[in-house]
Amino acid sequence: MKKYYKPEKNPLFAGILNFLFWGLGYLYLEKRTDEAFYLIFSCFLVWIFSFWYLSVSGPLAFAGIFWIILWYMWVSLYTGYDAYRITKVRK
Repeated sequence: MKKYYKPEKNPLFAGILNFLFWGLGYLYLEKRTDEAFYLIFSCFLVWIFSFWYLSVSGPLAFAGIFWIILWYMWVSLYTGYDAYRITKVRK
C-alpha cells in the first residue's frame, strides 16, 4: 500500500489567512474547525454591524470607526498569531 506525501501546512500563511479573515487559517490547518466556523460567523456579524453603524451614526462615525477598527485588529492579531503558533508547537 502506497503512502502519499502530505505536504506540511505553512504556519505563516495560516497566520495571514486568520488575520485577514477570521477562521480561515484554522480551516487551512485543519485544526480547531469548530472554533473556525464561529469566528467566520462573528466576522460577518462585525462587518454587518460596521456597515449598519456607518449608515446611521452621522457625525459620530469617526469615533465608531476608530473603536471598530481597534477591536477588529485586536481579534485579527490574536487569531493570526494563534494560527501561526499552533503549527510551531512540537509534540
